[in-house]
Amino acid sequence: LAPTLRAAADRADVVLVCGTFAMMREARQVIVELQKDSIAYVAIGSNIGDRAFLLSSAVQSLRALEGVQVLQTSSLYTTAPQYVSDQPSFLNAIVEVKLAMTRLNNLPGLLVDLKGIESSLGRVPSIRNGPRAVDLDIIAVGQTVFSSEGQYPLRIPHERMHERDFVLVPMAEIRPDWAHPTLDNRTVQSMLQSLVVDDREAPFRVIPASGGVNGRAGGPVFHQGKQTLVMGIINATPDSFSDGGDHFQVQAAVEAAMAMINSGAQILDIGGESTRPGAAEVPVEEEIRRVVPVIRAIREKHLDVTLSVDTRNSGTAEAAVKAGADWINDVSGGLHDEEMLSTAARLSTPVVLMHMRGNPKTMRSLATYTDVVDEVTQHLIARRDAAMEAGIPRWNVILDPGIGFAKNIEHNLTLLHHCRKLVENLHPSPVLIGASRKRFLGDILDEPDPKRRLFGSLGAAAAAAQGLVEVLRVHDVAETVQLV
Repeated sequence: LAPTLRAAADRADVVLVCGTFAMMREARQVIVELQKDSIAYVAIGSNIGDRAFLLSSAVQSLRALEGVQVLQTSSLYTTAPQYVSDQPSFLNAIVEVKLAMTRLNNLPGLLVDLKGIESSLGRVPSIRNGPRAVDLDIIAVGQTVFSSEGQYPLRIPHERMHERDFVLVPMAEIRPDWAHPTLDNRTVQSMLQSLVVDDREAPFRVIPASGGVNGRAGGPVFHQGKQTLVMGIINATPDSFSDGGDHFQVQAAVEAAMAMINSGAQILDIGGESTRPGAAEVPVEEEIRRVVPVIRAIREKHLDVTLSVDTRNSGTAEAAVKAGADWINDVSGGLHDEEMLSTAARLSTPVVLMHMRGNPKTMRSLATYTDVVDEVTQHLIARRDAAMEAGIPRWNVILDPGIGFAKNIEHNLTLLHHCRKLVENLHPSPVLIGASRKRFLGDILDEPDPKRRLFGSLGAAAAAAQGLVEVLRVHDVAETVQLV
């Protein structure tokens, strides 16, 4: 009898253990499904005022809501008005958020909070589907199907999402496989592909040309991929490698700015600290003293140009943006100053994040790679993720592989040769290349004088433009504009 009882007990243990594992698998599946249902998609749009700034501010307001975690945003798209055609074009994007259980249990309350954000950013009552400073709509919440009436009627999924390219295009960028629970589980990509094309211009991706509260007037945008943008370099420094001292005085810098604008530059990059190899660090107070008067003087002339501040320091970035800068160009990719990314997010300012290793004094010794294209790509993707985690929308991130920073001649040439691969791997973020007059070109040309490296600079610019790079940072604006 004893062996029989022992065998029965062993079988019971097996049954119990198997049942426990089955329950655990089932519980994990339930958790996964609940997590999926907690992911929501909010469409945001604007066609009045500084549209990109308003949408960036809307993302900041979403981040401030209790029980709402912003996971990511799409790029920014310009779209033709739908339903009411006699109004300005829109900027649109999708925000992916994770909702706490308290939010999932009160979706009408979430809509009320979104309406509060609209009101706080200046939306006023208007005709249905008419102009608005900002618009926020709940598009979907996992696979939830929900309907309610009241002050703000709510239908989830949004009852007209399947016919709106300004919703489907940005949503396809971040979640093409989301399936519509009441339309035969058709995916976003499927709905987009079967969308009936009308006479309106299709949505296309844009780069904000303005940023901050005192930047370029009117909130213009650059059409990504439509043209190669030229960024002129103005170094308000005594010791930059190429033009140190040329623009150290405010008047000289302003005159150089006007000449670059007249030559076709769309962006000006103003720096107060040399980052050439071996350069010493400049105190923040001195850097501010150098760049802020130049930015303010250019803005006071009401010149139609995007102004970028070239700095690694959040204090300088904030002072420059308040003086009228639109972009922040950080050669450290936000690693030199831990407050840089949060500052750019708070100021709703586009930021250029560059790849480098170490600092100007140490970077030469760190130029070692197994696969420079892949390693630079992965670093920049990580910096983009860090920027979005800090609250910077995807559309406000521009990436720079850092030609000449912790790289030798072979590395620089490899990156230039593979510009198209970089652009594809970093999609949808715009890519900036700054190879102008750099030492590796001098070594190739056997030309020690940086100002005599024009042909090398243009050759590098041509390779970058052919590789579909969106922004070229250059000293020789007129010649580069002719080239591209």
